[in-house]
Amino acid sequence: MPGPLRQLAARVGLLLANRMKVAKLQRRKLLQVHLGCGDDRLPGFVNVDRRATPAAEAVMDLDLPRFAPGSIAIAFSNAFFEHLHRDSRLPHLRRVLNCLVADGFCCYIGIPYFRNVARFYLERAPGTSGPLFDLYNVYRYTHGDPEQAPTWWLSQLHKSLFDEQELAVLLQESGFASFVLFCYGYPGDATELPVNMGFYASKGLRPVDTLREECLTFLGRFADRKIRMGTLEWR
Repeated sequence: MPGPLRQLAARVGLLLANRMKVAKLQRRKLLQVHLGCGDDRLPGFVNVDRRATPAAEAVMDLDLPRFAPGSIAIAFSNAFFEHLHRDSRLPHLRRVLNCLVADGFCCYIGIPYFRNVARFYLERAPGTSGPLFDLYNVYRYTHGDPEQAPTWWLSQLHKSLFDEQELAVLLQESGFASFVLFCYGYPGDATELPVNMGFYASKGLRPVDTLREECLTFLGRFADRKIRMGTLEWR
């Protein structure tokens, strides 16, 4: 078989295999899903990305994740939400909400916190990359430094800016009954400034104190790897 035909056959085989994986996922219940996993495979989660990465167990368009209604117990993402196009954010959250079980929740972290990004630039604070929080530091958070991914730069590009008000409106309009917002520093950054934010949102109505307690317990899984717990501030 000529080389091009072998390559075509291999691509078709991968597409069919992925279609079967997605179909199996649609029949499963109480899933813990890691959306936009990139190269980071989390044990205990179904790791999903829109690209076929070494960590991804299934490939799908994450604008509208293809899981069955009421099949997800936990939806988690890190450094993912800012990569969605602005007009995809609400449909994505509504689809995730529809897929959650009655007592399910979603927790998204690694979202650049523009209020603090602007603040630390204006204050000429120490940088999270380099000695000064300069325009390159700002660019990393506002644009995602997409040049680092020349073959998939559009996916890497950040397409929205976020603060408390922006996230609150999105979560309210998508239909989540309860949520809490927070900001924090990333372990390993030069200064671990709180320039990242996240949310913990439940399908059912829960008191804020309960949500915060549940959120801290869940985030503890990622302490000192994805989030420096001592820097966390409620917003």
